[in-house]
Amino acid sequence: MKNFLSFVNIDFLAGKDSLKNWRMLLFVSVLLMLTIYSSHSADQKIFLITKLNKEVNTFNSVSVSTKLDLMNVKMESKVTSRLKDVGLSISKYQPIKLIIKD
Repeated sequence: MKNFLSFVNIDFLAGKDSLKNWRMLLFVSVLLMLTIYSSHSADQKIFLITKLNKEVNTFNSVSVSTKLDLMNVKMESKVTSRLKDVGLSISKYQPIKLIIKD
């Protein structure tokens, strides 16, 4: 009971040998602060990773849609229909391959 009353009266911080106890209390406090800082830092990194993953997914979907649009623009039927509006048509003759020899 005497030990409990001395603890309640905070004799361990105000007694003769209290310097050792203050050092230990300060050491534990610094460790707690480092642990809390580390936890917050890890949480911030997780939030950043989640945000960057969302951006990557968005850019991937934009890339896929752009590739599909490009495929549609490059189709021969689309090109010929656009060129008919300008006045050009498909050649009746096959192209000739030129071979150059040194």
